[in-house]
Amino acid sequence: MPSKNDLSAFKSTKQETAILPVKPVAREDRQELVETRAETSTKTKPKTIGRPKKPAAEKRDCKITLSLTKAEGAVIREKAGIAADAAYLYQVLEKAGAFR
Repeated sequence: MPSKNDLSAFKSTKQETAILPVKPVAREDRQELVETRAETSTKTKPKTIGRPKKPAAEKRDCKITLSLTKAEGAVIREKAGIAADAAYLYQVLEKAGAFR
């Protein structure tokens, strides 16, 4: 029984051989092959993954820091419930007409 660190069980018994061309290719021919491959390959824009970006008008870039006492922060968290504190404050400011 092999030891627990013996990796020989994972080795393949068959030797893999490299695939070589039937006849050697001249240096000039190799350069032509490279050039034709470069011409045939078209560079395409990679597809983006995820949701599309927001338009610049809808993006919220401006950050405002607000300092509150612990008691005031607790009241905001209680009123916000499961929503984020910033989302709750944004809604309150929007209802108050702060963005008009």
